[in-house]
Amino acid sequence: MGMKHMYDVAVLGTTPAGLAAACYMAKKKRDVVVVDGPRGGTECPLADWLPKGFFRQAGLPAGLATKSRAADFSRVRYHNADLDKEVEYRSRTTAGHFVQTAALRKALRSAATKAGVRVRTTSTMPAINLEEDHVAIVGSSQVQAKLLVIAQSRPNDVLSELAMPLRSVPGSSLVIAGLDVPLKSRRAAIRRLAAALHVVELRERTELGMFFIVGPVMHIRVISNSVAAGTRAAELSGMVSSLQQAGVLPSDLALGQAKGAVWRPPAGVALELETHVAKRCLLAGTAGGFVESITGQSLASSVRSVMLAAKVALEAIGSREPQGTLMKYKTSWRRSLANYLRPPNTSLHMLLPLLFVNQRIVSKFTRALLYGENI
Repeated sequence: MGMKHMYDVAVLGTTPAGLAAACYMAKKKRDVVVVDGPRGGTECPLADWLPKGFFRQAGLPAGLATKSRAADFSRVRYHNADLDKEVEYRSRTTAGHFVQTAALRKALRSAATKAGVRVRTTSTMPAINLEEDHVAIVGSSQVQAKLLVIAQSRPNDVLSELAMPLRSVPGSSLVIAGLDVPLKSRRAAIRRLAAALHVVELRERTELGMFFIVGPVMHIRVISNSVAAGTRAAELSGMVSSLQQAGVLPSDLALGQAKGAVWRPPAGVALELETHVAKRCLLAGTAGGFVESITGQSLASSVRSVMLAAKVALEAIGSREPQGTLMKYKTSWRRSLANYLRPPNTSLHMLLPLLFVNQRIVSKFTRALLYGENI
């Protein structure tokens, strides 16, 4: 029986983050495999939004915005809890992008395979064995590699699998429920809502509503950081009904044809983890808790974290002391991402009602919401 193929780097997770990192390392002439396992419900599977600058990150495939059919937005429109007041932030340039996550994954997977990345699918959540000179990923498909980058799953699950110290790492209480509603037409009522990210103040201060249009879909979500009992689907349904009754959303949305999902992003957990480095292994993406704290936006910080991990992994492969080189990851991600992940110094939920009586804070509030800046 011949020896099993030894890859330079394995990436666990065909998330946008995992595929982006794999593509980058393959273009650097490394032998890379991505393991496609069951997804853990930590990332949005529906339409999503991205802060500006996402597609300009070094190392991402050229033309990714076009290939994933991303749409720019320059306005953020706020709706008060009574739905009788609106205030709008307008950027002179692009404020961010809307994208369908499936289209982004497809574009990144295409770029990765063209760069030479192999994809191995496992129907079960794989076990990770950290050997002396390599890492083995054991599932219905088995892979060996010199180094491993974990780009998906929940941090506590990964730490447990790797037998790393848990040190009572807190789980995020953030829960997001979303709908992708197909749009039958582009009439005036729909066009008026386009090219803007809509933020809805909800009566429950631990919840925040959002909706936007990307292509033929209207995406609607409720973000909740309450640990109280209750169904997120009911909260989402209630918000949609209120928006329709107030005339903000059309009354004839095809809700019966909508695609729904609930996910629990590990918001801000990266800042609480003792380490993101195990033996021949780096934790990035949602596996490392790289999720923005207020809105649970995971795409931007997951991709940034995993690209940093990829650069450190490339350096470690050529190093005489790969484990020592992997430790550089802690410095690189904290320098680049800590401020983005950290909650603002003032609660956005407390400030949101003030937007409708004091427009001077709208710009600062929006920059905190989109880019994690302090107010």
